[in-house]
Amino acid sequence: MKIDKIDLKKINSSLSSFHEQLLGSLALVHFSQSFIKAFPSLIEAATSRPVAPIELPVLDIIPREESFWERRAVVDVGSGSTKFCIADVDPRTNEVVRIIFSNNYKVGYQESLEKSYDHRFERELCDRGLEVFSEIDSLCQHYQVERISAVATEAFRQSTNGEAFAREVCQKTNIPLRIISQKEEGAIAFFSAASGMQNKDELIVWDIGTGSFQLTVAESDDDIVVFMGSLGSIPFKNYIIDVIQDRDSSCGETLFPFSREDYLQADRYARALARRAFPLIKDRIGDTDGRVVGVGRLFNNSLLPITEDGKTITRKDLRDFIESNVGKSADELAADPFAAANLSNAILVLGFMKALHIHEIVPVDTATTAGMLSYAPYWA
Repeated sequence: MKIDKIDLKKINSSLSSFHEQLLGSLALVHFSQSFIKAFPSLIEAATSRPVAPIELPVLDIIPREESFWERRAVVDVGSGSTKFCIADVDPRTNEVVRIIFSNNYKVGYQESLEKSYDHRFERELCDRGLEVFSEIDSLCQHYQVERISAVATEAFRQSTNGEAFAREVCQKTNIPLRIISQKEEGAIAFFSAASGMQNKDELIVWDIGTGSFQLTVAESDDDIVVFMGSLGSIPFKNYIIDVIQDRDSSCGETLFPFSREDYLQADRYARALARRAFPLIKDRIGDTDGRVVGVGRLFNNSLLPITEDGKTITRKDLRDFIESNVGKSADELAADPFAAANLSNAILVLGFMKALHIHEIVPVDTATTAGMLSYAPYWA
């Protein structure tokens, strides 16, 4: 048989058919595409005749190991902001393989409650929240999310219309928003901080949010213990203004001027709350020489910048910062919009540290969404 009598159209047709059959096996796709693309040039070299290239469809080939991945989305509706993340996860281990998209939307649910006379979310705030949920819904569809978990925390637990608004979100979007308990919130913070750590037995995780706080330890492989309270950054600051200073936080009053007597009373209040911690929490702190892990914006964004080494938060760091602000007037601190929040945060944390014999806090820059993505009960 002479090679110049080969029916090139039949070859092209046969090879295209062969290519389609090979697509059923991912292991052979790369080989089939490379071979088919190269074959016309081989025929051309053998016959000295020009041969049109075989046009193959553009394919987004996924390596075999990635075929097991599951695209998940998580939404953590906190009291001050809504955190959102999309990631590919290995469902066999619940390990996050890669982050696809993440964002943080400021929605002041707790701030709205503090100003509300009937402890309800105002309609304007709910509309802003729905805008955020609609955007998240669209992003989930765009990135072809397979499964989604969405939780709301302290502000929704406190609000008299929190349940109703959560139902509205479910009705108007594809986001299955639910309000979780404070223990579950502590578990999310714990597993977010513990992500990638081998030994979780001695880990103590402290999370202070806008509306609440949680100190969490692992009691066993199957359970955690959470010391919790409805005293986050905003309620503590407003307690100082409303109760200690006898002013009105709902009218925009700030901490300043801030006296030494204000500080001593706020410190006593924080220490009294901390002493209610469970014996297991106190024992675990002793076992770790007073070293705990701090998660969240309060530790990473408010207090860490005022420390000496920029890595850990110590009692001395907080004491020095507080002393530098006692006695200052509002005019002296007018240039810093976060001065009041940073000061009340420092007093709250120092009071707990003294009462519970915590010597050092190691802030971990991790989002609660990391814990949600790998938290097995959410994806069982």
